[in-house]
Parts: sequence; C-alpha cells; structure tokens
Amino acid sequence: MGSEEPITIAIDAMGGYHAPDEIVEAVAKASLRRDGDRPVYFALVGDEISLSEALFELDHNSERIQLYHAPTVVGMSERPQRAIEDRPDASILQAFDLVVAGQADAVISAGNPGVTVLGALRRFNLIEGANRAALASVYPTPRVRGAADDPFSLILDVGASLRASADDLLDFALMGSAYARIVSRNDQPKVALLSNSRESTLGPPEVVGAYELLSHHETLNFYGNIEGHEIPRGLADVVVCEGFAGDVAIKILEGISEAAFDLARSAYHSKVAWRMGLKLLSGGLKQLKQLTDFEEYGGAPLLGIDEVVILCHPRSGRKAIGNALRLAIKNVRADLPRAIAEELAGPR
Repeated sequence: MGSEEPITIAIDAMGGYHAPDEIVEAVAKASLRRDGDRPVYFALVGDEISLSEALFELDHNSERIQLYHAPTVVGMSERPQRAIEDRPDASILQAFDLVVAGQADAVISAGNPGVTVLGALRRFNLIEGANRAALASVYPTPRVRGAADDPFSLILDVGASLRASADDLLDFALMGSAYARIVSRNDQPKVALLSNSRESTLGPPEVVGAYELLSHHETLNFYGNIEGHEIPRGLADVVVCEGFAGDVAIKILEGISEAAFDLARSAYHSKVAWRMGLKLLSGGLKQLKQLTDFEEYGGAPLLGIDEVVILCHPRSGRKAIGNALRLAIKNVRADLPRAIAEELAGPR
C-alpha cells in the first residue's frame, strides 16, 4: 500500500450507550486533525438523519466524513447469532461490509461485543497460520515499556472464544508480541502465561502444554507463568490466557480503580483525619484514575483476522472514541494484520 494512499475508518455510529452524539463529536474533531502523510477519512454508519443533525451542530471537515445510512441497530443484550441473521442492515454489519467492499480499512464499534466479534469472524478471514482470533485488552501497570513509554500491558484472549489449546495460546503469544512491538514500540516484549502456579508442570493440560511451546520458542521473550495476583504488577508486557479466564481477569482489573475511589469517597466523609490524608493523596489518586480509565486507551483490537477491528467499551464517550480512532489509524498504517501474519509464519 502506498505511503500516500488514503485511509478510511468505518465507525458504527449507533453502537454503545452514548451513540450517536458522542461518537459523531469524536469523529468531527478527528476530521479537523492532520494525521501524517496519508490522508484519513471517516465513514459514519447509522441513521442518516440523526447523524446529519449531530454533525450540523459541530465544527468538522465535511470533505473527510461520509455518511452511510443503516436503518437498524443491534441492542446490547441481543444474542449475536440471531441479531446477525435477523438484521443484516444493522449499523455494525454495514460497517463491516464497507471493508469487504474495499471502501474502508478498519472498523470501530462500541456496540454489542458479541455481535462485533461474531460479525467480524463471519465477514473477514483468519490470518494464515491462526486457528482462532483473540480479543486483546490493555491494563495499567506501575512501569512503562517500549520507546513509547507505554504504561499498559496487553492481555489476550479476553473473550473472543472461551477455550484455547496449547497451540492457540502460542498463537496468542505471537500475535500479542507483534502488537506490542507496533503499538508500544517495544522491541522485546516480555510474554507471560497466566496460570494458577509458577510451576510449569501445574495447571490445566493446555496451559502445561503451552508452557513447553513458549519456553522453547526461538523468538519469543518468555517470562514464564504468572498468577492472577501478579497481573497488575506489570511483570510481563503480554499476558496470554484462554478467553474465559481473560474476560474474568480484565473485568476484575476494571473494577479495582472504581472500588478504590468508592472507598476514598466513603473515607472522605467519615473522619477529618482521613479527609486530610486523602487530600495529600489526591495527586496519586488522580494518576490512578487516569491510568485505569478505559477512555485513555480507546479500545481492544481483535487480533488474528485479516482486517483491523477495534472494540470500544459500551460506555465510551468522545474521548474514548477519539483514542480508538487514533489506534485504528496507527494499526492500519503499520499494516497490523500483515505483521501478525509474518509473526505466525516464523519458526514454531
């Protein structure tokens, strides 16, 4: 792909709890920003009247935004397979169709995660060498990594599928390493395997088997096993696990900062001494909130497929969507699917 060839990001403008206003606002702001040598365009997919009305109130570059009408929306609680079969004209599915038709290079959605993952798997192809896709999420740690001083570690899979074999876990490690090198500019990302023990011979058969594969791999920088309580310490840059365990782990991590702030608010109203102490800690608490706020990192990439797909938190506002747009643009520029395919084609 030529360095000056334009990039188009398709956005499911009706997905999430703050659609379409917050999503349109993020796209409008992005349309005013210069994004390197390759021009970037945005395809807003949703109810055309609602999108037009929202754009009318905002400063934006109309030359860089195209509206595509989608008459229906998938609800957050709907079953993925039924929703995809019943409403092929839904906004998220039409966004995928723009990529299939060559009219867009990536898709972003804050809508129903199950529909987004299943729709992507049905519309796009797995990269050669990958047996399944993995949803990768980031979480904050006390240390930074790579040339970008990235404070986030990557964990995958966090829900694209429930189970994974030892070979799948190896694929996840390779995909996660490629992603860390591109996004964090971390030349030697440290990979860990999530288990219930540091011992290599303990744990489910697929985890024990994966340890053998990872520890003997020629190119992976394998740290070893880590346990659940070690995840927030940032011992590894990439944490590999099956989808069920990853989904549980990332939701626990998301709740840590919310619980901390709830406790702080309760303490603030309880005693004067605690109130004074919390004022002294306010800077650190603000920093914790900034690190753990999902809006700071934008979205989670679906790795292992041959197109760029970013899933945003359903509560995403304009800040999160704006960061997701930056992430999608960066992944398209780096040709992330190709980089992952090259990683999987290497020695096993």
